[in-house]
Amino acid sequence: MKRFTIISVCFVLSLSIGMAGQQLAVNEAKKAITGLTMTVDSYNKAFNKLKPALSNDETKDRAETWALASRIKMEQYDKYIDNRRVGKKIDIMAMGHTLIDAYDYSIEALKLDTVRILDKKGQPVIDKNSKRPKVKTKFSREVANRLLAHHDNFRIVGSELYNIKDWDGAYKAWDSYCELASQTSDLRWLKPDSLVAEVRYYQGITAWQRADTIDAVRLFNIARRTGYDRKDVYDYTLVCLTDMGNETDVVRLAWEAFIKFGTSDPQYIRILINDYVSREDYSGANDLLDEAIEVNPEDDELQNLKGLVIESQQNIYEALPYYQRCIELNDSNAQGQFNVGRYFYNKAMETRQNSTLYGKRLANLVNPIYREALPYFEKALALNPENEEVRNALRDIYYKLGEADKLQALEESR
Repeated sequence: MKRFTIISVCFVLSLSIGMAGQQLAVNEAKKAITGLTMTVDSYNKAFNKLKPALSNDETKDRAETWALASRIKMEQYDKYIDNRRVGKKIDIMAMGHTLIDAYDYSIEALKLDTVRILDKKGQPVIDKNSKRPKVKTKFSREVANRLLAHHDNFRIVGSELYNIKDWDGAYKAWDSYCELASQTSDLRWLKPDSLVAEVRYYQGITAWQRADTIDAVRLFNIARRTGYDRKDVYDYTLVCLTDMGNETDVVRLAWEAFIKFGTSDPQYIRILINDYVSREDYSGANDLLDEAIEVNPEDDELQNLKGLVIESQQNIYEALPYYQRCIELNDSNAQGQFNVGRYFYNKAMETRQNSTLYGKRLANLVNPIYREALPYFEKALALNPENEEVRNALRDIYYKLGEADKLQALEESR
């Protein structure tokens, strides 16, 4: 029995020593950052003294531990800024992640420091004015003031990390900035920031860079809803929605963009026209195109789209004037060049099929039509060498015309 008692006492004593040791680490870290000649490296040493206390069972649930971690990292970030101000070279990534870590430690300190006041029955005491549960804190004001003082630094750090392609770091810094400024944040003393919508947009780009298209769409939608509705936001969102195969939302957003920006960018109306055509609503497609062309009659893309709709509804012969008008407005429109060439190619093929002639007499009839198609197809291929339809058509024409040299050059150009 005596032996058991001695062992028990020793065990309790060893626990007490361990707990005291971790609290001593906190005290030593606190003392280490009171010097007047602190450097980035000395802040690292102070944090390394504190680090074990962040995971120790005795100290990890104390607000003081995390508040001190927050202070060390915030002051270390400030030292980075001081060094840069006097012309010293600094590690941008290390500086940025120092501030990001400070945010995480601050939030943990605030959570642990906010303790609800309970009545004798163990129920939360409600403040008569705010109607919210009363809480007591010890470190929150200090932690909150540091966050408030560094609020805009999170936005700046996000930009700096983005510039060095640290997408994860930029995302986290911008997210911290927005959370601090948000009305729904736990830090309710901070007012909403007019820059939040723009920052959410850039955060969306980092999500896209990280190949997280779902999150990118979420952030772009937040940006638009909260006032940052520039054209780039619509364009990035459309790219993400297209990658996701979300056709319904692509069309919905294209309508929104078309209403806002009109025909300044043909991509919106192309999406809408394709939607009409896929639903075989040619009347709706034509009405929309006519409206757009009336506003911008010099738009070659709109003319080409009109031709495609007419062709879908009727035939390529009726569509030809629109294809011709397209390349008249812009002879570098590869699709327009291809479509005019396709008209002559189809005409030659139909002439060949419907003719009762054969041999040389048939060749004399159709070869001139093939030759009319050549310059358009060759121009289209020069503008878009990846178009296999153009390449196949040229291969067929060169073969029929006996243009062996051109056929060989075509094959070698792949």
